[in-house]
Amino acid sequence: MSPATFLRPRALLGLIAGYLIWASCFVSLYTVLSLGCALAPNLPAGPFGLNVITLVLALVWLLHLAGFALLIQRTHSGHPEDEHAGFMRRVSLILHFSALAATLWVGLPVLFLPPCA
Repeated sequence: MSPATFLRPRALLGLIAGYLIWASCFVSLYTVLSLGCALAPNLPAGPFGLNVITLVLALVWLLHLAGFALLIQRTHSGHPEDEHAGFMRRVSLILHFSALAATLWVGLPVLFLPPCA
């Protein structure tokens, strides 16, 4: 496989896929929080003493974490054909794990802070 093969859009998309999931998570959480607080700021508590906005935010966050699990599993299970493919796989995994850490950091306040305070 030639080095020019790694300049294909699919290979480049594989490098930034984790950060695309992080960006989607960030925008989704911000949107759900903003709309939830604007439309229904005083909802009663639901299961586990959490209101509906917090539950929806947690669900959105968990769906993005599931996306990371699938992305990392697919990247890790790939069999590199040569040295260049192995290098790209290692770099992709490093980028995916750093984006996963950023997503965990963005979503943790959902569990500990009230949504519309």
